[in-house]
Amino acid sequence: MVLSAALLRAGWQVSLYSDRTAEDHLADRGRPTACLFGDQVEYEAELGLPTWSQASPFTRIHLDLYTPAGPVAFSVDAPLDKPALAVDQRLKFSSGLAELAARGAEVVIGAVSLEDLDDLAASHDLVVVTVGHKAFQGLFPRDDARSTHTEPQRKLFMVNVAGYDLDAHPVHRQGVFSFLPGTVEVFWIPFWDKDVGESRSIVVEITPGGKADRFDDVTTADEGLAVFKEVVAELLPGELPFVAPTRATSPVTFIKGAIVPVVRHPVAELPSGRHVLGLGDAVVLNDPLSGQGANNATRMAKFFAERLTAHDGAITAPWLREQFDAFWEKGRYATEFTNGLLAPLRDHQKNVLLAASHDEEIGARLWSGFNDPSSLFPWFFDETEAHRYLAERQVGRGTLLRYKLGVAARVIGGRLSRRS
Repeated sequence: MVLSAALLRAGWQVSLYSDRTAEDHLADRGRPTACLFGDQVEYEAELGLPTWSQASPFTRIHLDLYTPAGPVAFSVDAPLDKPALAVDQRLKFSSGLAELAARGAEVVIGAVSLEDLDDLAASHDLVVVTVGHKAFQGLFPRDDARSTHTEPQRKLFMVNVAGYDLDAHPVHRQGVFSFLPGTVEVFWIPFWDKDVGESRSIVVEITPGGKADRFDDVTTADEGLAVFKEVVAELLPGELPFVAPTRATSPVTFIKGAIVPVVRHPVAELPSGRHVLGLGDAVVLNDPLSGQGANNATRMAKFFAERLTAHDGAITAPWLREQFDAFWEKGRYATEFTNGLLAPLRDHQKNVLLAASHDEEIGARLWSGFNDPSSLFPWFFDETEAHRYLAERQVGRGTLLRYKLGVAARVIGGRLSRRS
Protein backbone atom coordinates (compact mmCIF):
# COMPACT_ATOMS: atom_id res chain seq x y z
CA MET A 1 0.00 0.00 0.00
CA VAL A 2 2.84 2.38 0.80
CA LEU A 3 4.51 1.65 -2.53
CA SER A 4 1.20 2.14 -4.36
CA ALA A 5 0.60 5.49 -2.66
CA ALA A 6 4.11 6.67 -3.52
CA LEU A 7 3.86 5.60 -7.18
CA LEU A 8 0.40 7.10 -7.58
CA ARG A 9 1.74 10.40 -6.27
CA ALA A 10 4.52 10.22 -8.87
CA GLY A 11 2.04 9.73 -11.71
CA TRP A 12 2.20 5.98 -12.27
CA GLN A 13 -0.82 3.84 -13.13
CA VAL A 14 -1.14 1.32 -10.30
CA SER A 15 -3.07 -1.92 -9.98
CA LEU A 16 -3.25 -3.36 -6.47
CA TYR A 17 -4.19 -7.02 -6.10
CA SER A 18 -5.58 -8.37 -2.84
CA ASP A 19 -7.12 -11.74 -2.05
CA ARG A 20 -9.40 -9.99 0.46
CA THR A 21 -11.82 -7.10 0.33
CA ALA A 22 -11.60 -4.16 2.70
CA GLU A 23 -14.36 -5.79 4.75
CA ASP A 24 -12.50 -9.12 4.76
CA HIS A 25 -9.38 -7.46 6.15
CA LEU A 26 -11.40 -5.79 8.87
CA ALA A 27 -12.97 -9.11 9.88
CA ASP A 28 -9.65 -10.96 9.90
CA ARG A 29 -8.05 -12.58 12.93
CA GLY A 30 -5.12 -10.89 14.70
CA ARG A 31 -2.33 -9.42 12.59
CA PRO A 32 1.30 -8.74 13.57
CA THR A 33 1.71 -5.67 15.77
CA ALA A 34 3.67 -3.73 13.10
CA CYS A 35 4.85 -0.81 15.23
CA LEU A 36 6.31 1.93 13.03
CA PHE A 37 9.12 4.13 14.30
CA GLY A 38 9.68 7.81 13.57
CA ASP A 39 10.87 8.07 9.95
CA GLN A 40 8.38 5.48 8.76
CA VAL A 41 5.49 7.16 10.60
CA GLU A 42 6.46 10.42 8.93
CA TYR A 43 6.66 8.83 5.48
CA GLU A 44 3.12 7.42 5.69
CA ALA A 45 1.90 10.88 6.73
CA GLU A 46 3.86 12.50 3.89
CA LEU A 47 2.07 10.19 1.44
CA GLY A 48 -1.27 11.32 2.84
CA LEU A 49 -2.14 7.91 4.25
CA PRO A 50 -4.32 7.95 7.39
CA THR A 51 -2.40 9.26 10.41
CA TRP A 52 -4.75 7.75 13.03
CA SER A 53 -4.93 10.85 15.20
CA GLN A 54 -7.08 8.98 17.71
CA ALA A 55 -4.21 6.57 18.43
CA SER A 56 -1.60 7.48 21.03
CA PRO A 57 2.00 7.47 19.82
CA PHE A 58 4.68 6.66 22.36
CA THR A 59 7.79 8.71 22.87
CA ARG A 60 9.83 6.70 25.37
CA ILE A 61 10.89 3.10 25.94
CA HIS A 62 11.41 1.56 29.38
CA LEU A 63 13.45 -1.65 29.54
CA ASP A 64 13.60 -3.93 32.59
CA LEU A 65 16.36 -6.54 32.61
CA TYR A 66 15.22 -9.38 34.86
CA THR A 67 17.32 -11.94 36.69
CA PRO A 68 16.40 -15.65 36.94
CA ALA A 69 15.54 -15.20 40.61
CA GLY A 70 12.90 -12.59 39.84
CA PRO A 71 14.26 -9.13 40.73
CA VAL A 72 15.03 -6.55 38.05
CA ALA A 73 18.80 -6.14 37.71
CA PHE A 74 18.46 -2.66 36.22
CA SER A 75 16.23 -0.54 33.99
CA VAL A 76 16.85 1.71 31.02
CA ASP A 77 14.38 4.53 30.45
CA ALA A 78 15.03 6.96 27.61
CA PRO A 79 13.24 8.95 24.89
CA LEU A 80 12.84 8.04 21.25
CA ASP A 81 14.18 10.57 18.76
CA LYS A 82 10.72 10.63 17.10
CA PRO A 83 7.34 9.21 18.19
CA ALA A 84 6.44 5.61 17.33
CA LEU A 85 2.94 4.45 16.41
CA ALA A 86 1.27 1.03 16.31
CA VAL A 87 -2.12 0.72 14.59
CA ASP A 88 -4.02 -2.49 13.92
CA GLN A 89 -3.11 -3.71 10.43
CA ARG A 90 -6.69 -4.82 9.90
CA LEU A 91 -7.69 -1.16 10.06
CA LYS A 92 -4.76 -0.02 7.94
CA PHE A 93 -5.34 -2.62 5.21
CA SER A 94 -9.09 -2.01 5.11
CA SER A 95 -8.85 1.77 4.95
CA GLY A 96 -5.83 1.62 2.64
CA LEU A 97 -7.66 -0.31 -0.08
CA ALA A 98 -10.48 2.23 -0.08
CA GLU A 99 -8.08 5.18 0.01
CA LEU A 100 -5.95 3.94 -2.89
CA ALA A 101 -9.03 3.19 -4.99
CA ALA A 102 -10.22 6.75 -4.37
CA ARG A 103 -6.85 8.03 -5.59
CA GLY A 104 -7.14 6.18 -8.87
CA ALA A 105 -5.56 2.81 -8.24
CA GLU A 106 -7.23 -0.19 -9.83
CA VAL A 107 -8.01 -2.44 -6.86
CA VAL A 108 -8.55 -6.03 -7.95
CA ILE A 109 -9.92 -8.55 -5.45
CA GLY A 110 -9.07 -12.21 -5.89
CA ALA A 111 -6.33 -14.77 -5.42
CA VAL A 112 -3.27 -14.44 -7.67
CA SER A 113 -1.53 -17.60 -8.84
CA LEU A 114 1.94 -18.09 -10.23
CA GLU A 115 0.40 -18.25 -13.69
CA ASP A 116 -1.41 -14.97 -13.03
CA LEU A 117 1.91 -13.34 -12.17
CA ASP A 118 3.20 -14.25 -15.62
CA ASP A 119 0.14 -12.70 -17.29
CA LEU A 120 0.49 -9.55 -15.18
CA ALA A 121 4.19 -9.27 -15.98
CA ALA A 122 3.27 -9.33 -19.68
CA SER A 123 0.84 -6.41 -19.33
CA HIS A 124 2.66 -4.20 -16.79
CA ASP A 125 6.01 -2.42 -16.65
CA LEU A 126 6.64 -4.00 -13.25
CA VAL A 127 4.99 -6.52 -10.94
CA VAL A 128 5.88 -6.38 -7.24
CA VAL A 129 5.14 -9.26 -4.85
CA THR A 130 4.91 -8.17 -1.21
CA VAL A 131 3.46 -11.27 0.44
CA GLY A 132 4.93 -14.67 1.17
CA HIS A 133 1.81 -16.50 0.00
CA LYS A 134 1.94 -20.29 -0.24
CA ALA A 135 1.25 -20.05 -3.96
CA PHE A 136 4.57 -18.26 -4.35
CA GLN A 137 6.72 -20.62 -2.27
CA GLY A 138 10.09 -21.03 -3.91
CA LEU A 139 9.52 -18.02 -6.16
CA PHE A 140 12.32 -16.05 -4.51
CA PRO A 141 15.19 -18.43 -3.66
CA ARG A 142 17.09 -18.10 -0.40
CA ASP A 143 20.21 -15.95 -0.61
CA ASP A 144 22.69 -18.03 1.37
CA ALA A 145 25.29 -15.24 1.40
CA ARG A 146 22.88 -12.85 3.15
CA SER A 147 21.03 -15.36 5.35
CA THR A 148 22.31 -16.50 8.74
CA HIS A 149 19.70 -18.89 10.13
CA THR A 150 18.18 -22.13 8.89
CA GLU A 151 15.69 -22.66 11.73
CA PRO A 152 13.58 -20.48 14.04
CA GLN A 153 15.48 -18.75 16.83
CA ARG A 154 12.38 -17.97 18.89
CA LYS A 155 8.83 -19.13 19.32
CA LEU A 156 6.33 -16.29 19.09
CA PHE A 157 3.10 -15.33 20.81
CA MET A 158 1.13 -12.10 20.44
CA VAL A 159 -2.09 -10.96 22.06
CA ASN A 160 -3.83 -7.59 22.24
CA VAL A 161 -5.24 -6.66 25.64
CA ALA A 162 -7.38 -4.08 27.40
CA GLY A 163 -8.38 -3.60 31.04
CA TYR A 164 -4.83 -3.10 32.35
CA ASP A 165 -3.95 -1.02 35.41
CA LEU A 166 -1.71 1.86 34.39
CA ASP A 167 -1.61 3.21 37.95
CA ALA A 168 -0.12 -0.08 39.13
CA HIS A 169 2.84 0.30 36.74
CA PRO A 170 2.91 3.82 35.22
CA VAL A 171 5.87 3.13 32.90
CA HIS A 172 3.36 1.28 30.72
CA ARG A 173 2.02 4.62 29.56
CA GLN A 174 4.94 4.34 27.10
CA GLY A 175 6.60 1.39 25.37
CA VAL A 176 8.00 -1.26 27.72
CA PHE A 177 10.46 -4.10 27.12
CA SER A 178 10.84 -6.88 29.72
CA PHE A 179 13.83 -9.17 29.19
CA LEU A 180 14.94 -12.33 30.94
CA PRO A 181 18.00 -13.19 28.82
CA GLY A 182 18.04 -16.69 27.41
CA THR A 183 14.41 -17.29 28.36
CA VAL A 184 11.90 -14.67 27.21
CA GLU A 185 11.60 -11.14 25.83
CA VAL A 186 8.28 -9.28 26.08
CA PHE A 187 7.31 -6.09 24.27
CA TRP A 188 4.34 -4.13 25.61
CA ILE A 189 3.34 -1.76 22.81
CA PRO A 190 0.76 1.07 23.07
CA PHE A 191 -1.67 0.05 20.35
CA TRP A 192 -4.85 1.10 18.54
CA ASP A 193 -6.98 -2.04 18.25
CA LYS A 194 -9.84 -2.24 15.76
CA ASP A 195 -12.26 -3.60 18.40
CA VAL A 196 -11.49 -1.53 21.51
CA GLY A 197 -9.27 1.34 20.37
CA GLU A 198 -6.61 2.23 22.94
CA SER A 199 -4.99 -0.99 24.12
CA ARG A 200 -1.68 -2.80 24.45
CA SER A 201 -0.23 -5.33 22.03
CA ILE A 202 1.93 -7.85 23.87
CA VAL A 203 4.59 -9.55 21.78
CA VAL A 204 6.34 -12.50 23.44
CA GLU A 205 9.61 -13.95 22.13
CA ILE A 206 10.29 -17.35 23.66
CA THR A 207 13.51 -19.33 23.73
CA PRO A 208 12.58 -22.83 22.51
CA GLY A 209 12.73 -25.40 25.31
CA GLY A 210 13.03 -22.75 28.02
CA LYS A 211 10.85 -21.99 31.03
CA ALA A 212 8.54 -19.73 29.01
CA ASP A 213 7.96 -22.27 26.23
CA ARG A 214 4.32 -23.03 27.12
CA PHE A 215 2.18 -21.72 24.27
CA ASP A 216 2.13 -24.65 21.83
CA ASP A 217 -1.37 -25.84 22.78
CA VAL A 218 -2.99 -22.38 22.85
CA THR A 219 -6.06 -22.14 20.57
CA THR A 220 -7.68 -18.84 21.64
CA ALA A 221 -6.59 -15.42 22.80
CA ASP A 222 -8.02 -16.09 26.26
CA GLU A 223 -6.06 -19.33 26.63
CA GLY A 224 -2.88 -17.63 25.50
CA LEU A 225 -3.35 -14.71 27.85
CA ALA A 226 -3.90 -17.08 30.78
CA VAL A 227 -0.64 -18.87 29.97
CA PHE A 228 1.13 -15.55 29.59
CA LYS A 229 -0.02 -14.38 33.02
CA GLU A 230 1.46 -17.56 34.50
CA VAL A 231 4.76 -16.85 32.76
CA VAL A 232 4.76 -13.28 34.06
CA ALA A 233 3.97 -14.34 37.63
CA GLU A 234 6.87 -16.80 37.62
CA LEU A 235 9.52 -15.05 35.53
CA LEU A 236 8.64 -11.33 35.28
CA PRO A 237 6.85 -10.64 38.57
CA GLY A 238 7.24 -6.88 38.38
CA GLU A 239 4.78 -6.78 35.46
CA LEU A 240 2.04 -8.78 37.17
CA PRO A 241 0.15 -5.83 38.74
CA PHE A 242 -0.20 -4.29 35.29
CA VAL A 243 -1.23 -7.41 33.38
CA ALA A 244 -3.29 -9.27 36.01
CA PRO A 245 -6.63 -7.54 35.25
CA THR A 246 -6.28 -7.59 31.45
CA ARG A 247 -8.62 -9.25 29.00
CA ALA A 248 -8.07 -10.09 25.34
CA THR A 249 -9.56 -7.56 22.93
CA SER A 250 -11.25 -10.41 21.03
CA PRO A 251 -11.08 -14.22 20.94
CA VAL A 252 -9.18 -14.18 17.61
CA THR A 253 -6.75 -11.34 18.22
CA PHE A 254 -3.70 -13.46 18.89
CA ILE A 255 -0.87 -15.06 16.94
CA LYS A 256 1.48 -17.92 17.76
CA GLY A 257 4.14 -19.70 15.78
CA ALA A 258 7.76 -19.38 14.70
CA ILE A 259 9.60 -18.06 11.67
CA VAL A 260 12.92 -18.78 10.03
CA PRO A 261 14.67 -15.45 9.39
CA VAL A 262 15.77 -15.35 5.76
CA VAL A 263 16.95 -13.06 2.98
CA ARG A 264 15.90 -14.08 -0.51
CA HIS A 265 17.02 -13.09 -3.98
CA PRO A 266 14.81 -10.10 -4.80
CA VAL A 267 14.10 -10.75 -8.48
CA ALA A 268 12.35 -13.94 -9.60
CA GLU A 269 12.24 -15.27 -13.14
CA LEU A 270 8.88 -16.64 -14.24
CA PRO A 271 8.39 -19.66 -16.56
CA SER A 272 8.02 -17.29 -19.52
CA GLY A 273 11.32 -15.60 -18.76
CA ARG A 274 9.59 -12.48 -17.48
CA HIS A 275 10.45 -11.26 -13.98
CA VAL A 276 8.87 -9.90 -10.80
CA LEU A 277 10.32 -7.95 -7.88
CA GLY A 278 9.88 -8.99 -4.25
CA LEU A 279 9.65 -6.48 -1.41
CA GLY A 280 9.05 -6.58 2.33
CA ASP A 281 8.73 -9.93 4.08
CA ALA A 282 8.56 -11.68 0.72
CA VAL A 283 12.33 -11.26 0.42
CA VAL A 284 13.63 -9.96 3.78
CA LEU A 285 12.02 -11.77 6.70
CA ASN A 286 13.42 -10.81 10.09
CA ASP A 287 12.46 -12.17 13.49
CA PRO A 288 10.07 -9.66 15.17
CA LEU A 289 12.51 -9.25 18.08
CA SER A 290 13.82 -5.94 16.74
CA GLY A 291 10.49 -4.64 15.44
CA GLN A 292 11.89 -4.25 11.92
CA GLY A 293 9.31 -6.04 9.73
CA ALA A 294 6.92 -3.20 8.85
CA ASN A 295 9.66 -0.62 9.21
CA ASN A 296 11.97 -2.39 6.79
CA ALA A 297 9.12 -2.92 4.31
CA THR A 298 8.31 0.79 4.44
CA ARG A 299 11.97 1.71 3.89
CA MET A 300 12.09 -0.63 0.89
CA ALA A 301 8.89 0.83 -0.57
CA LYS A 302 10.25 4.38 -0.22
CA PHE A 303 13.59 3.44 -1.75
CA PHE A 304 12.11 1.69 -4.79
CA ALA A 305 9.45 4.34 -5.35
CA GLU A 306 12.20 6.95 -5.55
CA ARG A 307 14.42 4.84 -7.82
CA LEU A 308 11.56 3.87 -10.13
CA THR A 309 10.38 7.45 -10.42
CA ALA A 310 13.87 8.66 -11.32
CA HIS A 311 14.47 5.82 -13.80
CA ASP A 312 14.16 6.43 -17.53
CA GLY A 313 14.14 3.19 -19.45
CA ALA A 314 13.04 -0.42 -19.30
CA ILE A 315 12.72 -1.99 -15.87
CA THR A 316 14.94 -4.99 -16.43
CA ALA A 317 15.87 -7.77 -14.02
CA PRO A 318 19.54 -6.69 -13.90
CA TRP A 319 18.50 -3.11 -13.13
CA LEU A 320 16.22 -4.26 -10.30
CA ARG A 321 18.97 -6.42 -8.79
CA GLU A 322 21.33 -3.47 -8.96
CA GLN A 323 18.78 -1.32 -7.10
CA PHE A 324 18.27 -3.94 -4.41
CA ASP A 325 22.03 -4.19 -3.93
CA ALA A 326 22.07 -0.41 -3.46
CA PHE A 327 19.24 -0.68 -0.92
CA TRP A 328 21.07 -3.48 0.88
CA GLU A 329 24.08 -1.26 1.57
CA LYS A 330 22.01 0.31 4.35
CA GLY A 331 19.06 -2.06 4.52
CA ARG A 332 21.29 -4.89 5.71
CA TYR A 333 21.60 -3.21 9.09
CA ALA A 334 18.01 -4.09 9.97
CA THR A 335 18.89 -7.76 9.49
CA GLU A 336 22.22 -7.47 11.29
CA PHE A 337 20.52 -5.62 14.16
CA THR A 338 17.92 -8.38 14.48
CA ASN A 339 20.44 -11.22 14.27
CA GLY A 340 22.59 -9.42 16.83
CA LEU A 341 19.68 -9.30 19.30
CA LEU A 342 18.85 -12.96 18.71
CA ALA A 343 22.35 -13.90 19.90
CA PRO A 344 23.29 -13.80 23.61
CA LEU A 345 24.37 -10.37 24.77
CA ARG A 346 28.13 -9.94 24.76
CA ASP A 347 29.92 -8.42 27.74
CA HIS A 348 30.47 -5.04 26.10
CA GLN A 349 26.78 -4.85 25.17
CA LYS A 350 25.80 -5.59 28.77
CA ASN A 351 28.12 -2.75 29.80
CA VAL A 352 26.42 -0.38 27.36
CA LEU A 353 22.98 -1.30 28.69
CA LEU A 354 24.15 -0.93 32.27
CA ALA A 355 25.65 2.49 31.48
CA ALA A 356 22.39 3.47 29.77
CA SER A 357 20.54 2.77 33.01
CA HIS A 358 22.48 5.71 34.47
CA ASP A 359 22.80 7.93 31.39
CA GLU A 360 19.65 8.76 29.42
CA GLU A 361 21.64 9.94 26.41
CA ILE A 362 23.16 6.47 26.00
CA GLY A 363 19.68 4.97 26.24
CA ALA A 364 18.33 7.40 23.63
CA ARG A 365 21.14 6.45 21.27
CA LEU A 366 20.28 2.79 21.75
CA TRP A 367 16.58 3.35 21.05
CA SER A 368 17.40 5.30 17.88
CA GLY A 369 18.38 1.95 16.40
CA PHE A 370 14.74 0.91 16.12
CA ASN A 371 14.13 3.80 13.75
CA ASP A 372 17.50 3.58 11.97
CA PRO A 373 19.39 0.34 12.67
CA SER A 374 22.53 1.64 10.96
CA SER A 375 22.91 4.12 13.84
CA LEU A 376 23.92 1.19 16.11
CA PHE A 377 26.93 0.29 13.97
CA PRO A 378 29.70 -0.10 14.79
CA TRP A 379 29.54 1.26 18.33
CA PHE A 380 27.07 -1.23 19.85
CA PHE A 381 28.22 -4.36 18.04
CA ASP A 382 31.97 -3.82 18.06
CA GLU A 383 33.74 -4.19 21.41
CA THR A 384 36.47 -1.63 20.74
CA GLU A 385 34.00 0.96 19.49
CA ALA A 386 31.71 0.34 22.47
CA HIS A 387 34.55 1.00 24.91
CA ARG A 388 35.47 4.12 22.99
CA TYR A 389 31.93 5.44 23.12
CA LEU A 390 31.55 4.72 26.84
CA ALA A 391 34.82 6.54 27.46
CA GLU A 392 33.40 9.55 25.63
CA ARG A 393 30.46 9.43 28.06
CA GLN A 394 32.89 9.30 31.00
CA VAL A 395 32.09 5.65 31.74
CA GLY A 396 35.29 3.75 32.50
CA ARG A 397 36.11 0.50 34.30
CA GLY A 398 35.76 2.04 37.74
CA THR A 399 32.35 3.48 36.94
CA LEU A 400 31.14 0.18 35.49
CA LEU A 401 32.37 -1.67 38.58
CA ARG A 402 30.42 0.72 40.78
CA TYR A 403 27.31 0.18 38.68
CA LYS A 404 27.71 -3.61 38.88
CA LEU A 405 28.08 -3.52 42.64
CA GLY A 406 24.85 -1.55 42.80
CA VAL A 407 23.11 -4.17 40.66
CA ALA A 408 24.41 -6.96 42.91
CA ALA A 409 23.09 -5.20 45.99
CA ARG A 410 19.64 -4.72 44.43
CA VAL A 411 19.43 -8.31 43.26
CA ILE A 412 20.42 -9.70 46.64
CA GLY A 413 18.00 -7.34 48.35
CA GLY A 414 15.22 -8.40 45.99
CA ARG A 415 15.86 -12.07 46.67
CA LEU A 416 15.72 -11.53 50.40
CA SER A 417 12.52 -9.52 50.04
CA ARG A 418 10.82 -12.27 48.01
CA ARG A 419 11.82 -14.92 50.56
CA SER A 420 10.46 -12.90 53.45
